[in-house]
Amino acid sequence: MTEERNALTDLFAACWKDDALKARFMADPKAVLAERGIEMPDGMDVNVVENTDNTVYITMPASPSSDMALLDDELGKVAGGCIMTNAIFCLFPTLPDV
Repeated sequence: MTEERNALTDLFAACWKDDALKARFMADPKAVLAERGIEMPDGMDVNVVENTDNTVYITMPASPSSDMALLDDELGKVAGGCIMTNAIFCLFPTLPDV
């Protein structure tokens, strides 16, 4: 998880410096993520939106299915996080093996 978080943070910083990379990331995020060693599962869509000075996007995680109850320690393992700066970086949660 830390490696993915670092790779994602590095990607954001690179996009701030390189408009062409940013345009590619927004147009084809899965390809750019894969180039950075962040693989997304087949069948999962990835959308990239950019915060502005007066608009902040917050991603609400999908609720677990009703037949998948998590214990408190399991919930701690799947909870994503955010780093609050002038932008919000939401991290990918890791789901437990079921």
